[in-house]
Amino acid sequence: MNAKGQAGIPGELCNWITFLAKALPLRSTDTFIELLIGAMLTPTGFVTDAYLMLTMRNHWTSYYKWLQQGKWSWLALARQFMRLVLASVTHDVVHLAIDDTVTLRASKKAPGSRIHHQHGNKINLPAFVQGQCWVNLAIITRRTSKEPVALPLLSRLMPASSNTGKLVAANTLVRAVQSLFRGLRVRVLMDSWYMRQYVISTMLNRGFDVIGQVRRDTRLYDVPAPRLESQRGRSRKYGEKLTPEQA
Repeated sequence: MNAKGQAGIPGELCNWITFLAKALPLRSTDTFIELLIGAMLTPTGFVTDAYLMLTMRNHWTSYYKWLQQGKWSWLALARQFMRLVLASVTHDVVHLAIDDTVTLRASKKAPGSRIHHQHGNKINLPAFVQGQCWVNLAIITRRTSKEPVALPLLSRLMPASSNTGKLVAANTLVRAVQSLFRGLRVRVLMDSWYMRQYVISTMLNRGFDVIGQVRRDTRLYDVPAPRLESQRGRSRKYGEKLTPEQA
């Protein structure tokens, strides 16, 4: 085991791992702890690197099969981690962040792999790259040194061909953990892509505050008038367009 430089591991780590393991079936506990410790000792977090960091009990294919086909719930584990964070960190307001990222892939056969526009404008990458798009949900808190840190909660892979968009995925991620925030004040931070009526209204209906910058080319409309009984056709989806003078 290569554990050089890991003497500063906090004593609470054992309690935290035990608390997380309670969300898993008993038969999966050993495998989960091995992968978790191995991933924490690697700079990358990949399963293969985690396997090489420890003297594992089983063959490496067993751990991939456990992740892909194991009878345990990602959602239950994410909710348990959320409970751990809320119990370990003092907060007046819970801050959540939603954003998407592209994981580069060389193979077109990878799940959800397709061509994406590289919005980061990185000089070492072309404008369009092959990869997987993930919508991520994180909670923002502070370390003991008062430095802010974002802890990932859930991620959702966007399929290569589907009607499910990133706006629907963002609402799905928040809905999966919203029951844990009852009685708490929650703020959701999003970039301009997610600042649309579909997401904003859903968050407000949940009682969450929304922080984000609306795109300058976004059109704003008033609430449409109620549909009259004598009116033919479907109800109006938008009201009158708002102008800068009205704002």
